[in-house]
Amino acid sequence: MGVSVIYSAIPPSSTLYARLQREKALSTLVVYIFSYGCGIYRFFEIEPEEINEVLEDAIETHKQTFGSELEAHQVIAELQSELRRTCQLYPGIEDRTALLEKSSAEIQERLSRELSRRQVSNANEIVQKLIFGDQTLAPTLLPAQESLGLISRELVSQGASILRQIDPEALFARDRSWEGWCLNGLEHWRSLYISAAENNEEILVG
Repeated sequence: MGVSVIYSAIPPSSTLYARLQREKALSTLVVYIFSYGCGIYRFFEIEPEEINEVLEDAIETHKQTFGSELEAHQVIAELQSELRRTCQLYPGIEDRTALLEKSSAEIQERLSRELSRRQVSNANEIVQKLIFGDQTLAPTLLPAQESLGLISRELVSQGASILRQIDPEALFARDRSWEGWCLNGLEHWRSLYISAAENNEEILVG
């Protein structure tokens, strides 16, 4: 078993992406809410009580970054606006997500083994980056350990090219055991790479 890893596509051409790279309060908020709900684009669709609890915790934890409570709520409102705009301008972005729920280590091991068998150079290193990213979000604003991973457009393209050639059922059995669980995660993760590449998007990793 591995850690649970969450993925969400993000368009580098969006104002959301640009603002996350230059506004610390906004990027801090996205990092904080990233693991709740079904991706950042659907965060505000979860139960209102949970939304309020998460946001209150975020404000309390990052007082120094957000400033006053009024300023914090302004950042929240701006994030909501940016998320809506991104969903309108990039149709389907809210569904370009994936979750490797405690299956990342097993998928990493088998995919690395398969690429090595195919004589792909630096297979272990490539798969490590495909799972955890080759960059971080807002590196000039947030320390790496307090940020999200980011899979660059170049790596998304490379990953999609590699994963198109991989049959998930050659790595895991389709059954109701742990194998089937890993297979399901691999299929969704593979589909995310392919769809993100087709839309020229990067991928956030948390």
